[in-house]
Amino acid sequence: MIIGATGQSEIKPVISPKKKSVAILLNLILFGAFGLHRFYVGKVKSGGLLLVFSFLSAGSVGVVWGLYDLFTLLFTNKFTDADGLPLS
Repeated sequence: MIIGATGQSEIKPVISPKKKSVAILLNLILFGAFGLHRFYVGKVKSGGLLLVFSFLSAGSVGVVWGLYDLFTLLFTNKFTDADGLPLS
């Protein structure tokens, strides 16, 4: 439990409201090369970086990065949202 600035206790969520299944489906669009799954979970900077690298490398860097993210989404719980919470 965390005490907020108003003196009242606040309960922080343990799991993100973002769905893992939606992130996986967005990742499957062109193997994650556009970074849509990263934009969905709020990781705008890395999603934009992924998008730029995809355009500069004709998609090759984006596909490799997207496949890594897909593996992480499917087989581990290490893929988190922008707040560091695991996806539900």
